[in-house]
Amino acid sequence: MDFADLRAFVAVAEERHFSRAAERLHISQPPLSQRIAGLERKLGVPLFRRGRGGVWLTAAGQALLPQAHAVLEQLARAEELARRAGRGDSGQLSIGFAGSMPFSELLPRLLRDFRQAWPDVSLQLREQSSSEQVRQLLEHGLDIGFLRPTRHEAEQALHTRVLQREPLFVAVHSEHALAALPSLALRSLRDQPFILYSSQFGAGLREQILAMCLRAGFTPKVVQDVHEMPTLISLVSAGIGVGLVTASMQRASVPNVRYVALSDSGATSDIVLAWRRGDDSAVLRNFLGVALGAPPPAP
Repeated sequence: MDFADLRAFVAVAEERHFSRAAERLHISQPPLSQRIAGLERKLGVPLFRRGRGGVWLTAAGQALLPQAHAVLEQLARAEELARRAGRGDSGQLSIGFAGSMPFSELLPRLLRDFRQAWPDVSLQLREQSSSEQVRQLLEHGLDIGFLRPTRHEAEQALHTRVLQREPLFVAVHSEHALAALPSLALRSLRDQPFILYSSQFGAGLREQILAMCLRAGFTPKVVQDVHEMPTLISLVSAGIGVGLVTASMQRASVPNVRYVALSDSGATSDIVLAWRRGDDSAVLRNFLGVALGAPPPAP
């Protein structure tokens, strides 16, 4: 049997008349009669009793009818699921984000907007360093990443788009002499114990901060490396040293920490959206439409 056989059988069984069933199927009666006869030959049993007033199901037809309904319903469901997946109405999206991203209003807002538009898409969220996100994107472990600018030898295999540019602030202990200042220049940190982002994960922010310090005329006295901004703030709270964080980290409720604005030119950090070139996933395309506010670039 094939699906056309089952559709023809169900139509005749429900209409109890070949002419009405043919009209329902938008075909002429002879091909319908031939299909039913062919189905009966395949099964080796009659499915209908013919009479002047129409047709009636035999015992074999009565046994087949509920199964035919179930198969056709399952087929219709499979077709609809395929269409929904093809439109990006369902499916899964793996999203990476650096540890500082939840403190920005950007990531929570985009996730909320996407969920409201596509509630049946499952979002798999993973907190990862920027360089690990790049690696996972290239290895198809992630579909999209929210990261800080970072250098990677294969980054040309990705599309990137700057979503937000955040000012950098100095995080200092609330009892530090610099805590009362409304703003300061980076050179004021020349002699301060410095907490810096680790080179182990290839953090672009580390490279940026070191370059900024060199332009300010000094090399920072690094006393501790960290992987993410929340850890840096915790160490500042413990009095280990000072460090640079983005403006959104002021939302972190950590005691004994003050945030002082930097007056240096270019003291900002970008939030970058990254995804694989050539990825034509409909779910990804829908997310990019929300995030970018416009159709994404061609895969």
